[in-house]
Amino acid sequence: MSRLDQTDGAPAAPGEGSGMWTRQGPYLLDWASFGALLGEIAEQVRVDDFRPDAVLAVARGGLTAAGYLCCALDVPVMHTIRVRRTRGDERYAAKQRPVIDTDGPLRVGPGDRVLVVDDIVGTGATAEAVREHLRSAGVADDGVRLAAVVRNHQSQYLPDYCPAVIDDWIVFPWEAGWQDTADCRPFAAQGPS
Repeated sequence: MSRLDQTDGAPAAPGEGSGMWTRQGPYLLDWASFGALLGEIAEQVRVDDFRPDAVLAVARGGLTAAGYLCCALDVPVMHTIRVRRTRGDERYAAKQRPVIDTDGPLRVGPGDRVLVVDDIVGTGATAEAVREHLRSAGVADDGVRLAAVVRNHQSQYLPDYCPAVIDDWIVFPWEAGWQDTADCRPFAAQGPS
């Protein structure tokens, strides 16, 4: 039995909180806005004086952002971790428990500072799974920071660095080439809350 989305009565997908999406139409994030948000993250990391030894990209969505931040913050090492959470790439895709898929052990350990980068925090389940994976590699909790380009307005998980909050699905710039975007709204976000 699925819960109902408080906003429009549509069933919430497994793994989603009630009211997670307003379903008024997805946002389309363009490259310029994406770059500006990444610039904000880089500045927040600098102001915080967090100097990561490695950037950990959460594939697939965090790959582009992680590459940018690796360069902008002059971090010498970037690793990738794949976390499967949705059952497909369609909008409002049903969620599943996060499944971590790696090619082997991460080359980070005790004493390392790691900046984990993802495109979006929905419920925080992916972030928690990655944090647990890093703990098992010996990385201390205080050596891990999470950056996300956006987070869902209903998320109880607050990333360390996240310049935008959204209330509906978002189409990222690299997705615009293979998705129909005619029904998308221009990207608009409120600041972190």
